[in-house]
Amino acid sequence: MGIGNTSRKRVRMTRLTGALLAASCIVALLPTAALAEEADAEPGSEEIVVTGRASTGTKVETDIMELPQSVSVITATEIKDRAVVNFQDIFRYSAGVSTETQGVDTRGDFITARGFDTVQYLDGINRMPSFVYGGRMEIFTLERAEVVRGPSSVLYGAGGAGGLFNGVSKRPKETFGAEVNLIYGTDDTHQVNLDVTGPITEGISARFVGVARDGELQQPGQKNDRLVAMPSVTFKPGADTEITVLGLYQKDNLGSQTYLPISKTIGADNDAERISSDTFLGEPGFNHTDTEYKAASLLMTQRIGDNVTFNSNTRFFKTDVDYGEVFGLASYADEARTQINRAWYIMLQSSKGVATDNRVAIKLTTGPVEHQLLFGLDYTWFKQSSDQGWDYALGGFDIYTLPYGQQFTTSTFYSPRAKNTQLGFYFQDQMRLWDRVSVVLGGRHDNATSKTDGIDNPDNKAWTFRAGVIGDVTDTFSVYANYAESFLPVFGQSVRGQVYVPRTGRQYEAGVKFQPFRGALLSASVFDIREKNGLQSDPNDIQNIIQSGEVKSRGVELEGNLRMPGDVQVTAAYTYLDAHNLNDDGSDGLQLANLPKHAASIWANKAFALIDKIGARVGGGVRYTGEKVDSFENFTTPSYTLVDAMFEVTYEKWSLGINASNIFDTTVYTSCNYDPSATEGYCYIGKDRTVLATLRRSF
Repeated sequence: MGIGNTSRKRVRMTRLTGALLAASCIVALLPTAALAEEADAEPGSEEIVVTGRASTGTKVETDIMELPQSVSVITATEIKDRAVVNFQDIFRYSAGVSTETQGVDTRGDFITARGFDTVQYLDGINRMPSFVYGGRMEIFTLERAEVVRGPSSVLYGAGGAGGLFNGVSKRPKETFGAEVNLIYGTDDTHQVNLDVTGPITEGISARFVGVARDGELQQPGQKNDRLVAMPSVTFKPGADTEITVLGLYQKDNLGSQTYLPISKTIGADNDAERISSDTFLGEPGFNHTDTEYKAASLLMTQRIGDNVTFNSNTRFFKTDVDYGEVFGLASYADEARTQINRAWYIMLQSSKGVATDNRVAIKLTTGPVEHQLLFGLDYTWFKQSSDQGWDYALGGFDIYTLPYGQQFTTSTFYSPRAKNTQLGFYFQDQMRLWDRVSVVLGGRHDNATSKTDGIDNPDNKAWTFRAGVIGDVTDTFSVYANYAESFLPVFGQSVRGQVYVPRTGRQYEAGVKFQPFRGALLSASVFDIREKNGLQSDPNDIQNIIQSGEVKSRGVELEGNLRMPGDVQVTAAYTYLDAHNLNDDGSDGLQLANLPKHAASIWANKAFALIDKIGARVGGGVRYTGEKVDSFENFTTPSYTLVDAMFEVTYEKWSLGINASNIFDTTVYTSCNYDPSATEGYCYIGKDRTVLATLRRSF
């Protein structure tokens, strides 16, 4: 395999659009009468009030003011307004969250909560039980996204100490609605989005969501193409039964980002040494992240009388990855430090899995106490195989003239195989006393098994518990405290063959929630978390993920969401985070790498009328990220402040929006690692300016 391989042909926009429009013919099955009758409805037009009710935190629908933990919801409108491109971008304005921790890396979405890397869920089911290259969530398929902060293992099994992120898929609606988006933007982006939903016949409704994109990454010449088709059908044979089947096909043809040396970027002595953040140290004909992701989900709700509800969510997925990368190392082949050494890495990876969560919720009253009992059983099966190869001796590459076209031969010689299972049983009692105090008690038992290269590893069994209480001091002000534990099996192994062991943690948290009026929620929380065996990037090998010892994270989070008269919405957040590795004696060691101690953000938007039938919305935000230290506290990545903005004008069923992030095109390096022995290091590149113009027609 060499850089001249032309088997990965570029998927052109005409082919993508044709495939998408052909798939949209499914909607022809919708009765014509229904189309005309419900023409005023739009997919996803329901407003999610973040100060209302949520179910992610307890798996039982609960008023947010009665949840003894920190939970946030990001709506589809907020996602659209903020020029979000990838799943990690959704949480830029969320307290306690760090996004793009590895820049715009095409291998995945790298997000931390309260100092710990997190697990991504979709519709309440673990989307990727282990790290899988590529196959990232498409944001247009989501109705909303949710942040659950702190350990969530009792209910979700696979939940780290910092929290989890859940996406909620768009599902069929019983009234017709449709929209088509034509998007043009920076990085040569051309995209078509289609969303159609409505009834087919009595008790059956359907939806189709599609995306076709042709574009580039911010390094010129690196592809950013995607094709997505997500059909779904909901059956309601009776008032108490609802069954939804979702299919998902996603094909990505991407390039891959590379990493830039510290001494030639933010550590450069002068402008002559400094290289552009757009510098690409890979090989244009070789670097690629090609993935094919397929999934089928079954979501079922069965109500039994007024007090018993059964829910079952199951997903099967399969993903295939063809990944290749040439990247610069933290060393040079010459004394003048102009000829950077490079390496290549290739991987053919295949992953598949099944995850199911089944639970029964029971409402009952004992004296003055209202109970919502929950009993659940979940199971995950995951299998992964890969064929890998690498070579760290490509020789010098002039970092200033970029002489692409170096010839080399690749081969695979390392082929790890892994199979893992996790079986968990959980229970919870959510109690409401005197209509002023809510108490949540829960526990869980897990049994995780793993096999690596045909060899059985020791089983991992664990009990985890949670307890929380929240009380209404007044009708608008509540105080809460909680204790929670985490147990997260880490499936798979490192690039070097190290078998991962489970991550375990515990958290103490206290906070307040204030709801001065409907549409407003102000919250503050303090937390103390400890976790063992967390994952982090290997400072000596950019392709590898290693496990650390014990870490401690303490912090303060402030978050506010205000929807005020005059169609004004404001979201603000502040985070203080003090996270350290712990020494063997329990004292504070090195600061946890590449996490800011301070972060803050604010976003505001307003809707108003221009003239008859023409309206407008305008908004903007500012995000501040504090400085970060590397793994050995040898280098500090500077702080940065980014500005986002949006403007949209509407006329009847039409709208034209301009959405932009990092509007001043500030050069951002989200994290850096420094190797003292090589007197060099590398930095991850943050997203540059993104501007998207969207013409939208709803039906």
